[in-house]
Amino acid sequence: MTRLEPAIADLVDRLVDEAADRDTFDVIADLAYPLPVTVICRMLGVPAADEHLFHRWSSQLARFVDGLALAAAGSDDKFDWMSGTIEMHRYIEDLVALRRVDPRDDLVSDLIAIEDAGDVLTADELVSTIVLLLVTGHETTMNLIGNCVLALLRHPEHLAAVRADPTLVPAVIEETVRYDPPVHLSARVAKEAMDIGGTAVPEGGLGSCFWRRAPGPGPRDVSRPDRFDPTRAQPGHLGFGVGIHYCVGAALAKTQTRLALTSLLRRLVDPVLAQDPPPYREHVNLHGPSALPLAHKGIRPR
Repeated sequence: MTRLEPAIADLVDRLVDEAADRDTFDVIADLAYPLPVTVICRMLGVPAADEHLFHRWSSQLARFVDGLALAAAGSDDKFDWMSGTIEMHRYIEDLVALRRVDPRDDLVSDLIAIEDAGDVLTADELVSTIVLLLVTGHETTMNLIGNCVLALLRHPEHLAAVRADPTLVPAVIEETVRYDPPVHLSARVAKEAMDIGGTAVPEGGLGSCFWRRAPGPGPRDVSRPDRFDPTRAQPGHLGFGVGIHYCVGAALAKTQTRLALTSLLRRLVDPVLAQDPPPYREHVNLHGPSALPLAHKGIRPR
C-alpha cells in the first residue's frame, strides 16, 4: 500500500480534474466507480486498454455474488453474468500463463511466485483469488466511498470537523463501515452448537450476520448505534471480519477511500447533496448509492 499510495493519489486527482469544468460532481460515476477497478487492474498488470473489460465484468459478477442473478434465472440477466464470468476467467487464465513465462512487477507474478514449504497455488487457486480481489475490491470500495461522502454531507458538524483536520478521515471510514457498511450480510458457520437469542444453532449450522449499525466485537457497549459519530472512543466493528477471516483487501479499500475523501474535502468548494436520498443500486447484500450527485461552487486545483 505504501508503494501504491502516490499512484492512487494521482489517479484520484486526475479523476477529480476531469470534472473541473462542471458545477456538479457525481461521486460514484466520476470517482468511486472508475477508481477501484483501475487500481486493481494496475496491481494485476492488466494493460490500460483492457481496463474497460474489467469494469463490465465486475458489475456483472457482483449481481451473481449478490444473488440477484440467481433470482432472475430465466431472464436475460442470467446470461449476462454467466458470459461475463466465462470471459473474465479466460482472460485471467491467459494473463497467468503469460506471467509464468514473463514475470513482472505485479500482483499476478507475486502470486505465482508464492511458495510455502514447497506448496504453490494451483492454476484454479490463482484464478479464483484474482477474481475474488477484483469483484470484492471494486464493488465494496465503490460503496464505501459513496457511503462515507453521504454520511458526512448529512452531518455538517462532522464534515466541518474533518475539513479542519483531515487526520480524522480514517475515523470517518471506520465509523461508516460500522454505521452504513458497503456489505450488509456475511455468512458464518457455527464451530459448535450454540444458542443465539433463543434460537438453537447446531454445530456446522449456517447463519447470516447483519452488520449495519451494529456494535463492535466483544462485550463493550456502543452508545446510540443508530447515530453517525466518528468521534467515538472505540468505534469497533466487524465490517471487515476478524481473525483469520479478516478481509485481505481491507488495507487497499481503506487507502483508496482515505485518498478519495481527502481530495474531495480539499478540492470541492461548498458541496451539497443534489438529491437526498440518492438512488441506490439494486442489490440485496452490497449496499451503496448508484449515483451521488453533488452541487458545488467550484473545484480547487491540486
